Amino acid sequence: MVAVVALLVAMLLPSLASARIKSRIVAAHADLRQITLALDAYAMEHKDHYPPTRQSCGTPILYQLPLELAVKKYFPRSPDNLKRAFLEDIFYPGQTYRYRAPGAVWQNGTLMDFPESTWRPRAQVWVPDDVPRCASESGRYYAARKGEPRSPVTYAVWSVGPKLDSPKLPRSSDGSLDESKFPLPSKFWLTLDGRPSGLITHFRTADGPTYASP
Repeated sequence: MVAVVALLVAMLLPSLASARIKSRIVAAHADLRQITLALDAYAMEHKDHYPPTRQSCGTPILYQLPLELAVKKYFPRSPDNLKRAFLEDIFYPGQTYRYRAPGAVWQNGTLMDFPESTWRPRAQVWVPDDVPRCASESGRYYAARKGEPRSPVTYAVWSVGPKLDSPKLPRSSDGSLDESKFPLPSKFWLTLDGRPSGLITHFRTADGPTYASP
């Protein structure tokens, strides 16, 4: 009898684990939709301007949710001393969902918003040429500089997904995650074949619609 029960448990465990991951993926999509609603509400109050992107070398602040969303009370402030709104990535405890938009950037604690400059830091987003499908290997960075073509994407938000060490996510030479082209290329997106891995991505296009990865 004990052997039969053990066999049944062994058969059920993979199904239970798969169901748990799928439920968390659904929750991540719901969280990301909340963030897009907050960002759009913020833009309505700020003449179609979105919050600056967060960048900071060698710190956990990279692409974290903008503090401006906490100031407007869409989300709580971070419980630690990091300057970010706090909606924790369900797959990455201690880190928020990520946000990126072409334009102004908080760089190492200093706001940089010089669209006329060709050399000062700007937040950039890599956009595939076939957006919103995002399967093309060709594309370019957009930084909302003066004289630059308008970005086809106004912002993107994402979760790192259920497997941070997924082989589909690129790595730098030191082994760290290379997020330079995150999150729009669909080759980085989560797929449900085998063990699910990849980014869960939502983004708004310049012509209006919001799209999401599967």
